Amino acid sequence: MNSWIGKGLTSILKFINRLIPKRNDQILFESIPNFSDNPMQLYNYIKSLNEGYRLYWIVDELRGDIDAPQYKRNTIGELWQFLRSKYIVTSHGHHLFLKAKNQVYVNLWHGMPLKAMGYAQNNPKILPPNSNDNNYYLIATSTIMRNALAACFNQDPRRIFVTGQPRNDKLSKDCPLDLIRGYEYNAIILYAPTYRENGSFFFFPDFDKGRFQKFLKEHNILFIVKPHPLEETHAIKIFKKMENIILLEDQMLQERHLDIYDFLPCTDILVTDYSSVYFDFLLLDKPILFAVPDLEEYRKKRGFVLEPFEFWTPGPKVKNFKEFLEEIKKSIKDPDYYSQERRTINDLVNYYKDDRSSKRVYELVWGSI
Repeated sequence: MNSWIGKGLTSILKFINRLIPKRNDQILFESIPNFSDNPMQLYNYIKSLNEGYRLYWIVDELRGDIDAPQYKRNTIGELWQFLRSKYIVTSHGHHLFLKAKNQVYVNLWHGMPLKAMGYAQNNPKILPPNSNDNNYYLIATSTIMRNALAACFNQDPRRIFVTGQPRNDKLSKDCPLDLIRGYEYNAIILYAPTYRENGSFFFFPDFDKGRFQKFLKEHNILFIVKPHPLEETHAIKIFKKMENIILLEDQMLQERHLDIYDFLPCTDILVTDYSSVYFDFLLLDKPILFAVPDLEEYRKKRGFVLEPFEFWTPGPKVKNFKEFLEEIKKSIKDPDYYSQERRTINDLVNYYKDDRSSKRVYELVWGSI
């Protein structure tokens, strides 16, 4: 919202927000992408309770197939619903700069930190302002992650609560089998790299498209690619029209009300680089490969809030395409490959290992009402 309001109006709107009465039964949701991640899972849980709350969404595009009032971002309608809402639930910290003390702000964020960000990266402008009043909640998955978030957000750790992430409740659900064409494969591999700030999708510099196609067929592997929406064009150039490969494009996922967490339960091997998605995948205790040919460069330019990187990443670190193929074969042959390391890190980053994170968040915020 601050992208269109401007600094000059902020203090006026904050004053107005303090004066406008709040609807005690109204919860305003926001996520990026729309209707996704932790806010969407919490929304579904609250809706299932039938407690009579008004559940509203702020979105980029209105959706007729979502049974909830919706208001477009950066409009007067968005502003008015924010001013009237007692509760704000967000994945990216939007609206926090206008929050009144009598509004309850639930910052679910969109992942636990591995990469340095915010104050830990000496770049606080990329994060929303912190808030230490009793109506502010930021969630974490463990004590270690609470401390990491506190460092990144410059946040009072007492306003960070270990609940687990609602989106991980999906890990106990079934996969969208129609999209992955059943289980006729020996292995399903999901490649989910982090977003590159230059918007360029990254894979191995020595990647051999023909060799990879042959490898997937010979070993009967389905390779699912989930790029960041801003990197889809680059990913399409690499993987489009290859057999045994499915590209999860944002528009398709949005149309089907899906996200990457719907696919994790049927994934046999996760391949990532520096994305925190592997913290979530650890709950399934399956092999993880880290494709990090640029590790030293990335460490110098971006850095990590958890070091040493080699300890916190329980799986082989591959630097070239040949190593990548070899480690895939090892992981398929032995699902317990790196299992002890995975369990060690899982115990450190995931205190809860169940499907009740949405329930815990709800009881934390609304349970005392």
